[in-house]
Amino acid sequence: MALELNRTAVLENFMDDEELLFESIDLFLERVSARMITLKAAVADKNLEDIMAEAHTIKGMVGIFSFGGAFEKAKDLELKGRNKILDGLDADFKALEGELELLVAALSAWRAE
Repeated sequence: MALELNRTAVLENFMDDEELLFESIDLFLERVSARMITLKAAVADKNLEDIMAEAHTIKGMVGIFSFGGAFEKAKDLELKGRNKILDGLDADFKALEGELELLVAALSAWRAE
């Protein structure tokens, strides 16, 4: 399943500056995996404070490109950390991973055009 980005809206987030957009995509692609590694460790340790912080950061990184599945899944994890809810953390992390894979693929394809 491929993710459809609203390219017009995304480009508007960058004031229609395609060069800035592509630089931001490159930076996102370079940094998101490290953030996910840190979040995965926080989930494994059930460290709710770190889960909240990392999920918040990922949500912000994703939010400049899409408010779709990856954004929502990061928000879910952030709220679980904030509200000290341990139930379902592993499943929520896996869901975020899946949604991020779709976003990364869509952004990489756009960047490669």
